[in-house]
Amino acid sequence: MRILLLIFFVASCLVAQAQFRKNRQQQSSTLSESSLNYANPQEYIIGGIDITGLNILDKNALISLSGLRVGDKVKIPGDKISNAIRKLWKHGLVGDISIAVDRIEGQNVFLVINLTERPRLSEFYFTGISKNRQTSLKDEIKLIRGKIVNDAMVRNTELSVKKFFVKKGFLNTTAKIVPEPDTLNRGMVKLRIEVDLNAKVKINRINFTGNYDIEAIKLKQKLKKTHEHPRITLHRFLLGALLHPRHWKQLGDTSKQAGWRQVKGFFSDHLKLNVFAGSKFIKADYDEDKLKLIEYYNSKGYRDVEILSDTIVNHDNRSIDINFSMYEGKKYYFGNINWTGNFIHSTATLNKILDINKGDIYNRDLLDKRTSFNPKGPDISSLYMDDGYLFFHVEPVEVAIVGDTIDIEMRISEGDQATLDKIIISGNERTRDHVIRRELSTVPGQKFRRSDLIRTQQQLGSMGFFNPQKINPDVRPNPSAGTVDIEWKLEEQSNDQVQLSGGWGGAFGFVGTVGLAFNNFSMRNIPHFDRWRPLPVGDGQKLSLNVQANGRSFQSYSFSFTEPWLGGKS
Repeated sequence: MRILLLIFFVASCLVAQAQFRKNRQQQSSTLSESSLNYANPQEYIIGGIDITGLNILDKNALISLSGLRVGDKVKIPGDKISNAIRKLWKHGLVGDISIAVDRIEGQNVFLVINLTERPRLSEFYFTGISKNRQTSLKDEIKLIRGKIVNDAMVRNTELSVKKFFVKKGFLNTTAKIVPEPDTLNRGMVKLRIEVDLNAKVKINRINFTGNYDIEAIKLKQKLKKTHEHPRITLHRFLLGALLHPRHWKQLGDTSKQAGWRQVKGFFSDHLKLNVFAGSKFIKADYDEDKLKLIEYYNSKGYRDVEILSDTIVNHDNRSIDINFSMYEGKKYYFGNINWTGNFIHSTATLNKILDINKGDIYNRDLLDKRTSFNPKGPDISSLYMDDGYLFFHVEPVEVAIVGDTIDIEMRISEGDQATLDKIIISGNERTRDHVIRRELSTVPGQKFRRSDLIRTQQQLGSMGFFNPQKINPDVRPNPSAGTVDIEWKLEEQSNDQVQLSGGWGGAFGFVGTVGLAFNNFSMRNIPHFDRWRPLPVGDGQKLSLNVQANGRSFQSYSFSFTEPWLGGKS
């Protein structure tokens, strides 16, 4: 009996304790709901922070980014909660986010950050374009696995795709990005990039306004890569003239007013037969042609010329018109050309080399070529630099503009003669230095000459051991010492030759020739196997082997060895 009473007592205590906990939780919940008064915010101490909705992101890192800390005082509602939401939002890591009160225990509040992570990129692929274009496009858009996929990334990718194909002439390209859930990777998506190139846009007409001195037909010829689509509309004019005789009056009036120029313009508008010139619009080529247009105007003396606007308008779904609005400005001429600072060469000598006279059409590009580097003849710089004056400098300055005439002052700083000091060779991994140095016209101790640089560049290119396009002399002047160092930067290339030919000659059987020529051979490197690449090379010698067979009746073997510099002396 006592045992039963004891069991009943313990059970009663447990029930009472459970009821007490339930009442306490209800009281805490009631306190939580009643305390969140927006009209009367209350201050609490953060007792704990939890986060829901995480897939990849780290919980502690996000709590740190929010700026909320356990033990901090916070008003609820208050600015600190709003600022925490903004801080998490600005990093672009999450989509939806809210902060709620889990419970309140006395002065302690327990917060829950509810968020939705933005998906991350697992892979992407294209539809609507060839594999070759896909490869080039991947390098352009630079999408990286694991990158967060948001609206900004999607828009930028679409713009990058369009920009890529606009450069290639597909002005009407459309791009649509469709996210697809990646069932194998939680929280990640695939991007399907749907590309529709449409047809390349062609140029229907190129129109010019404001070109009062230079006719449009000449300006169009200077657009080397931007051409109108071939057309023959002259028959339409003639047919219209038969039906409406007033069309003849239009041509007659035009010819009477401005003569041959308008007649050429008329035929240019109605007749274009150059079918070999492409008419597709390529943005990069178009930008280059605009610069050439300005250069052409400058060469004709129009130093103030501007393209006020170049408007591209749709002619139809597959072609455009380009409208140029030009400001030609005044046509200028050279006036007086005076020299200052020239002590070594006389003014008469300099004027003879410059070969520009008063009254010539002003051409700044021609002036720069005649002073700095003229590929078609002598120039002022070569006159000085071929005599060792490496530190020479000339600056043409416009000192006066009177009407349409520009006076030029040529300001010269001659400096001292420079002597070659160090000659450095780099990039030659196969060819030995002495093979290169015996071809150099730039020798330490000699005076610097620009012509020696050009000659050496040609000689190294003719050896066949180096890429002619990559032979680059790096000139390093030292004005304080009056010396100059030159580093020849080279890129080697193979120029060995293999000749194979063969056939079947009936009664003679196999007929064939095998020939091998090694043009940078090294006889003394034969014992040194570590210098074989894959044969001993580096001394500029030539080894030729030739075998010719005509069945069993005739066989020929030949061997030749050439040492261009016997003994290795120049």
